[in-house]
Amino acid sequence: MKCLRSTDCEVSENMREAKTTSSLLHIANLTLLVLPLLLATPSKAFGYADPGTGAFVYQAVYAVFLGGTFYLRKFLNRVWPRRNK
Repeated sequence: MKCLRSTDCEVSENMREAKTTSSLLHIANLTLLVLPLLLATPSKAFGYADPGTGAFVYQAVYAVFLGGTFYLRKFLNRVWPRRNK
């Protein structure tokens, strides 16, 4: 296509860039829509939990409880120190 004036060529170029930008935005929007749907689809999980797993979870919960208790006690002693008699 021949341009009669230089402004005609600039308009044509701007329209081409706008179409390209529009199509890229459309692809990006489509990707953002489809990707979470693909990630959310269930798939087969071949997991195995041996008998020691329950003991490990129990030990971890127990350790968090005891660690939190000691930390809280130390924190409270800093806020309200004990009085020496």
